[in-house]
This record gives sequence, C-alpha cells and structure tokens, in this order.
Amino acid sequence: MGFWSSVGSALSGVISGACSVVSSVASTLGNAVTKIATTISEMGVNLATKVGETIKAVGISLGIIQSSDDLQELGEKAMMSEKTPTDFDSISAYIDHLRNDVTIDKEKFSRLDEKELLARSAIGSAITLQGINEKLETVVCPQFMAMVATQNLAADEIVATIKAYKEKSLNTSDYSLYLKDELSIAQSREHSNALVEAYQQLEPELSIEQIEDKVMGLRP
Repeated sequence: MGFWSSVGSALSGVISGACSVVSSVASTLGNAVTKIATTISEMGVNLATKVGETIKAVGISLGIIQSSDDLQELGEKAMMSEKTPTDFDSISAYIDHLRNDVTIDKEKFSRLDEKELLARSAIGSAITLQGINEKLETVVCPQFMAMVATQNLAADEIVATIKAYKEKSLNTSDYSLYLKDELSIAQSREHSNALVEAYQQLEPELSIEQIEDKVMGLRP
C-alpha cells in the first residue's frame, strides 16, 4: 500500500470511527443532534474543526454559548449526562445543564484519540447549531455552516444571511448551489436579492452598487 493510500485509509478510519461513536450515544443525544453530529463528523477533522469554530462564533454572538465553552468538552458532557435535550424547555437550558451539572474526567479526556475527539467536537457543534436554529426559529443545515466557514464569513454576516433566507422562505441548503451557479435564473435572483438585503442591513453606509459587488464577491 502506498503512502497516500495509507493516509486516505487512516482519515477514513477516523471518520467512520467518529460516526460510530456518535451513533452509540444516539439515544442520549436525540435524533436531531445525532443526525447533525454525524454529518459534521463525515466532513473530516480539518473541515469539522473549522465548522465548529464558525458555529461557536455564531453561538456566542447569539448568547447561546459562552466564549469559555469548549465544544469537545460540551460533547463529552452530552455523552455523559443521563438527560437528553428533550428533558429541557430549550437547548440553552440543556447547555446550561451540561455546563453546570456535568463534570468530565480531565485525565480520561486527555487520553481520547482523534476519532473520539472528532465525535465529541461534532456533538458539541451539533448541540450549538440546534441552539442557533431554536434562537432564530429556522433550520440551518451543517452544510451551510461548512460553506460559510470556508468563506471565512464573520458571525454577523452569517446571522444576517440566515435571517434574510428565513424572511424570503429560502433554504440554507441551497446556499452552496447559489454560489456554484447551479440554480435557475429565477432562483438565483431570489438568493441574490436576499443577500443584498442582508448586507444592506449590515453596512447601510454602502451604495447599492457596492453591496451588489460584495454579494457577487461571495462566489468563488
């Protein structure tokens, strides 16, 4: 087996291992968190880490989590807790429970391998994303968060985009299709208009031409 084949096999092993870890605690996490965490795990360590950082930034901006919160530790606590998200009135209350009522074994945690850490990071990210969905009363898919993470968008840009999509009844799952110019002309225009409105609210001092240029610049 060649070097790159070995690397590919190792990465595949980490991803499949992380997905297995997530699946093993599905009854504790609930279907929604499990599905999101599995999707994030399947992105691999590098992208999942970037997605987690982006989700955390948005979560902090919306008051869902604190800057001191660690998503891997949040995931570990979710796996340890005897309570599930459905035991609470809100995801924020569930996160408060994990933060305040569950204590991790630091020594054991420090010995976790890459696949176990990926799983915990994905779980923490999934819980926070559910909190974002709850706060904004919409559905933000992890694939959208992956796209805005690779674009290095700021938290306020991401929140404004999510709100604009909700207002226009657009799906965040179509955001990447818009960027890749894989939508119809009419659909693409709807997305463009929503994004223009989002950035107008963020930067009202800019002219419409400057805003349109900014939106066009989102595409690769």
